[in-house]
Amino acid sequence: MFEEIAALTHEPDQMFQRAAQQLLESGELHKLFDLRLMECRHRLGLSHGQEESLDALAEPLRSELETAYTTACREVGQLYLERGQAQEAWNYLRAAGEKHMLRKWLGSVVLDEEHADELIALALYEAIDPERGFAWLLARQGTCNAITQLEGLAGQLPATDLKACATLMVRHVHDELLGNLQGHLKRLNRPVADIDSISTILHQHPDLVEAGAYHIDTSHLATTVRFARLLTDSALIQLAIDLAYYGSCLDKELQYPDQPPFEDLYPTHLKFFRAQLNEQVPEAVDYFGCQARQVATDVYGSAAIETYLILLARTDQAELALREYTEVVPQDYTLSPMAPSLLHLAQCCNGWDRYFEICQSRNDLVGFTLGQLIS
Repeated sequence: MFEEIAALTHEPDQMFQRAAQQLLESGELHKLFDLRLMECRHRLGLSHGQEESLDALAEPLRSELETAYTTACREVGQLYLERGQAQEAWNYLRAAGEKHMLRKWLGSVVLDEEHADELIALALYEAIDPERGFAWLLARQGTCNAITQLEGLAGQLPATDLKACATLMVRHVHDELLGNLQGHLKRLNRPVADIDSISTILHQHPDLVEAGAYHIDTSHLATTVRFARLLTDSALIQLAIDLAYYGSCLDKELQYPDQPPFEDLYPTHLKFFRAQLNEQVPEAVDYFGCQARQVATDVYGSAAIETYLILLARTDQAELALREYTEVVPQDYTLSPMAPSLLHLAQCCNGWDRYFEICQSRNDLVGFTLGQLIS
């Protein structure tokens, strides 16, 4: 092989091609990456050995070398994927900005014992496909570990990915709790009809939760109900109502207090969820509106404010949300990405006059400019 390479010294294109072929055949993909960069530097007339940093290069050389680097990363990353070496592939694809390539590949694999931890880490913790990674984690490690991991990732995942994971968790916990209740009924030799509603079972058999009885880890239940606030699909909200109703039937010692506006954990969540299904909306708006005005942001943050605005947006009251915005959101206070933006509220109700008033009163030149472009 070395003799072949030496014989092609005066034909560099063929020399690089032959060397690449050999590295590909031997599986030395890291070296193939180095070779691709070497080939580019040679083509551009750059020196070898004492290589300049990209910052030291002038245009257009800098851009051409950056393009070659990205192309080489993409090529080698794809080759590692074809060999099933996902972590090695990600080391290159991440640098090339090609998350979608690994995401697509993850969608085609079957999780096995040997690679499970690696693939879950990539999908979930590297946020390549959080929904898939969380589903794998739930299936392999169960509710406890999955909930713990999701709590740790809540502040890192984009809202859409967090919502997808919350969907999986609500369905999983609902199925688990429903199965446990049905199992309890069978042990009591009571008929178990084809009822998929936890609320219905408890209405018919309230004694199932008497004397401190419970059918699922109560901390898992509480956490799942909190995450369910992210959901907007009516069928999923009905599952969340089931879970919150079950929690509200438990012994008071098992109903842990939460931060405002959900201090009375399960009853307040029931207000929030039911209003989104057009049940007792005025009562919910009144309660969460009072909480938004009364809860101190310097102590508890903006959760009460955001919950109120979210509720108004989800119950088709964006115009009211715009009116309330200046009343409940302090000046120079930034809400989290979970809250409906001022722009979103204006778009929902065509409330541009009010939107521009708020932007001007808060010296928000960027928001004002964006509104001019969209309205």
